[in-house]
Amino acid sequence: MGTNGYLAAQSNDSSRVLLHFKFESPLPNIKIKKLQLPSKKIPLFRVDLEVERLMNSLYSYGYISAKARIVSSDSNEIWYSINAGPQYSWKELLPGNVDEGVLSKIGFRDKIYRDRPMSYSDIRKMFRKLIIYYENHGHPFASINLDSVSISNEEIRAVLHLEKNRLTRIDTIKVVGDGKVSQRYISNYISIKQGDEYNERLVNEISTRLSELAFVSEYRRPEVEFETEKTALTIYMNHKKANNFNGIIGVLPDENTGDLLITGDIKLNLKNALGTGEEIDLNWKKLQTQTQDLQTRVQIPFLFNLPLGGDAALSIYRKDTTFTNIVINLGIQFILRGGDYVKVFIENDQNNLISTYGLDVIRTLPEYADIRTNSYGVGTKVTKLDYRLNPRKGFFTEGNVSFGVKEIRQNARVNPIVYDSLNLRTNRYKGKVDMGYYIPISKRQTVLLGFKGGMLVNENLFRNELFRIGGLKTFRGFDEESIFVSSFSIGTLEYRFLLEKNSYFSLFYDQGWYENQAAPQLITDTPFGFGTGITFDTKIGIFSLSYALGKQFNNPIQIRSAKIHFGFVNYF
Repeated sequence: MGTNGYLAAQSNDSSRVLLHFKFESPLPNIKIKKLQLPSKKIPLFRVDLEVERLMNSLYSYGYISAKARIVSSDSNEIWYSINAGPQYSWKELLPGNVDEGVLSKIGFRDKIYRDRPMSYSDIRKMFRKLIIYYENHGHPFASINLDSVSISNEEIRAVLHLEKNRLTRIDTIKVVGDGKVSQRYISNYISIKQGDEYNERLVNEISTRLSELAFVSEYRRPEVEFETEKTALTIYMNHKKANNFNGIIGVLPDENTGDLLITGDIKLNLKNALGTGEEIDLNWKKLQTQTQDLQTRVQIPFLFNLPLGGDAALSIYRKDTTFTNIVINLGIQFILRGGDYVKVFIENDQNNLISTYGLDVIRTLPEYADIRTNSYGVGTKVTKLDYRLNPRKGFFTEGNVSFGVKEIRQNARVNPIVYDSLNLRTNRYKGKVDMGYYIPISKRQTVLLGFKGGMLVNENLFRNELFRIGGLKTFRGFDEESIFVSSFSIGTLEYRFLLEKNSYFSLFYDQGWYENQAAPQLITDTPFGFGTGITFDTKIGIFSLSYALGKQFNNPIQIRSAKIHFGFVNYF
């Protein structure tokens, strides 16, 4: 409190001014501290802002006729006199011509405007909520005001009056640019279709939604043209390189011959090749001698103009002359934002023995079997990264769980006695997850915390139905898909220094745990891998090189067993 009853801001800084406020009448219903008066000297340019803030605070407490005037001033101090006037309160505020259902949705209650101080800020907030509601329900030119206002004994009575103006619908949607995306896909993706009521929120979200697509880029903000009879929405976007050809070559020693073994992993990913937002994947891998893996997948969004997508996948794995594994997965995606989804699926998983030499005389259960499993499950994929090719912050997660009935099929070339003690029809449970979180530590440095895990539960597990881990994409420092496991978890700690937009240097450590319940005796281990890598951008694509060492069981770390991986991605 300053002299002569003034409230003052005090400081020894002569470059600022000291404000004094004196109220001409007491304020019995307000605690002065709630007005949040400045506690220090302030720059001259903030004086008007502070006075305005004080007046708005008084208005919010019902002193709607409050006024401020300068009493005196000099180079260091300014004195204001505040005439708060009477405090006004609500007698009642009636809905008028505003739909009471709408008022209920925005939180309007009669009791809020009865026997309480009249607040400008509360009225503004309520008006804004009403305008937003009608802007999002076909009335972009709606207006609201108080009508039939009467004041008696500092009590206010008023009625709401709404002017909705004409109902506006989106009559046409135009897509301009070389984005090569169908208008049907874009309409479904942004949730705005021809004939829909105008929705301000959805229109404002268009730019954000388009930025989440990998295959187009917006070059101009969307425009809405309101005409007397028609309303047109125009979207401007160009094609963005998103298709990619991905090649990885591994050089590692053959454990049997000691010679160098060349492995390959070739992936082709096509996005929006047909202009409908579809995605096509083709992945071929040669992991070991006489071992190959082929995976294909097609995803088609917005079937029947609904937020549903088709998802079909085929996987064929051949393990030398031992067995083949064929998996067919058919699903329906419930499409979320930016290509994210939740899906339900059915899956047929078949394992067939190739060579049965010597199995006609065995008397104990072999490692492999002919198996067919039909499963039902749910899965999800969510990605929120600041830049998908070389992220600095954000997260991703993908996973699924399934339940199925597993049938062990008797092979005529296998001694039938081994099946006598087996339950040939059992339940099988399966789950898998892959997630990561990028934590930025500076503009050019980030840390990736990652986790991969899987679990397979069944009373009779065989080697040819297990998870296969190891290699660049699952567990660095180990041969590609060389470790067969029934359950596993892999934690990743990776430091990245971002050299350029698509280039980075990394140091990584992968800590794993797994068990194999398909072996005659339970096998469990806590292996780990570590190493370094570099990814760099060139005119023809993005190259990557990594060097990794791994350790499992009690085996020593050996430099000659290091794994070197070369990768290449070309976007087109």
